[in-house]
Amino acid sequence: MTKYLKINAAQPEPSIIKLAAQYIKAGELVAFPTETVYGLGADAFQPEAVNKIFLAKGRPPENALLVHVSNLEQVQKIAAEVPSTARKLIARFWPGPLSIILPSLPSVPAIIRGGQAGVGLRMPSHPVALAFIEEAGPLAAPSANLYGRPSPTNAGHVRQDLDGRIAAVLDAGDTGVGLESTLIDLSPGKCRLLRQGAISIELIEECLGQKIELVAGTESRPGYKTKVKVILSASEADFEAQIAKNHSRGTSLGVVGINNHSGYKIENVKPYFNLDLSGAGFNLYAIIREAEANGVETLLFAPIDSEQAGAALMERLRRAASNGDSEE
Repeated sequence: MTKYLKINAAQPEPSIIKLAAQYIKAGELVAFPTETVYGLGADAFQPEAVNKIFLAKGRPPENALLVHVSNLEQVQKIAAEVPSTARKLIARFWPGPLSIILPSLPSVPAIIRGGQAGVGLRMPSHPVALAFIEEAGPLAAPSANLYGRPSPTNAGHVRQDLDGRIAAVLDAGDTGVGLESTLIDLSPGKCRLLRQGAISIELIEECLGQKIELVAGTESRPGYKTKVKVILSASEADFEAQIAKNHSRGTSLGVVGINNHSGYKIENVKPYFNLDLSGAGFNLYAIIREAEANGVETLLFAPIDSEQAGAALMERLRRAASNGDSEE
């Protein structure tokens, strides 16, 4: 039985944090909120516990895991070196949605590193995550979903995928950003972006004062395993034509407007979802999961301004429109 522990997002109750940390120290798995998505945590220095992550998620064992930390002292116990580029990024963006690959100390279990010499580190800014990691110690933590599924942005999404597979969930409501962290590799001799995320490559380049290599294939990662077919409209005319086509076929159709834009002829289409490109954050993953729960077969997105959406969200949208495997 998975325990669901309600916790205050802004001022997490110490008693609940201590209980969740006890699960971690006993070698169990606990899902917890970050400012991006919910993570699935295990004690980073218990290889047997870390292996449970792969079993619970159905994740390939060669895939490296990020280690979440709550302070710089923990970084010193994991990274063999913190180069000047990393120190600049840490000073600017931590705590926050930036993950950095650094040379690993030998004490970091091989199962975390996936056979690599480096280890990915992140310091989340969510109060619950920071309090939890401070109490439990560094956590190996990918996203708290089945392998290939859209990342979870609330405890309900975690329940859909992992109920009965993990010990507990710290339920602090919806996350903020709704997109995974940006991942940059600062291993010796490298300075390259492996995953676009909540912090743009432009902000990283501005901080470092240099251009960053964008690894080939970053924009074409495999798609998500979903029960709903996602279609991205190329224009208003295409959007309306797709609606008519799906109606003629009798397909269960859901449509997604952008920032509550009501200029399209969608008054007769339900369910209707709104993709938020501003404010608290993006809600793409929540929309996909809600559409599935509503039995939607085809999810049609209104035309999206790629510059307004940004590279990270557009990459996730393209992956959503191509069914396959994915992973944070």
